[in-house]
Formats: sequence, structure tokens, C-alpha cells
Amino acid sequence: AASADQSGLMLVSDPDWPKAIERAAAEVDALVVSYHFGEEYQLVPNARQKQLAELAIDRGARIVVGHHPHVRQSVRRYRDGVIAYSLGNFIFDQNFSVETMAGLVLWVELAGGHVVSIREETVKINEQFQPVF
Repeated sequence: AASADQSGLMLVSDPDWPKAIERAAAEVDALVVSYHFGEEYQLVPNARQKQLAELAIDRGARIVVGHHPHVRQSVRRYRDGVIAYSLGNFIFDQNFSVETMAGLVLWVELAGGHVVSIREETVKINEQFQPVF
């Protein structure tokens, strides 16, 4: 965990994290929040993922990107932002399923700090564990 004296990750158990998102959003054109959340190999985001992602958008983030499930999960617009619950794998050696051998590249166009368009592009991972569009 990050502290006043040491860099690191901010945990959502930190009572200051919603305010930290607000402060960061006020200082940038468009804030991207990345969460390590979700359950491995689950194709559908859980309630906790939805709650945390929506809270980040509500506090000023424009893009929320999740990682941890190792499979693709849904991408959706929420208010003035976009949430990608899990982009899946991009370069990884989990060749035991079709789902773990794929990922998403998410293209988000912004103008004036607002999401203008979203495009998803599927990536397949080849036998050498390299991404191929």
C-alpha cells in the first residue's frame, strides 16, 4: 500500500481513496483509474467491481480499466465515462482455454475531457504467447 513516505498502490480500504480520485480528477484533463479486481476466469463482473467502477466515475474518473480475471469482461458507458471491467490477457501463458488466450484493446477517444467514442479490438494470443490483432 502507498503511504505518505512510500510509493505504492492505494487500497480501496483506505478511507481517503474516493477523495484522492476527486483531487486527481481536478488536476488532469481525463483521469484513468485502474483496479486490480474481479474474480479469476469469471466472464461477468461482480457487484463489487460494478460498485467500485461506478464510484470512480461518480468521483471524476473518465475511464476505469480493470484487470485480474484473466478473461474479457464487458465494457460499458456509465454517465460521462467508460468502464472496462477486465481487458483479459494481452501477453500471458495461460493456454488452457480460449478465453484466457484473448484480450481486448480499448480505444477511447476524448475531447475536452469527455468520452467521444469507444472501440474494442480483440487480440488473440498465439502459440508463442504474443498478441495478434
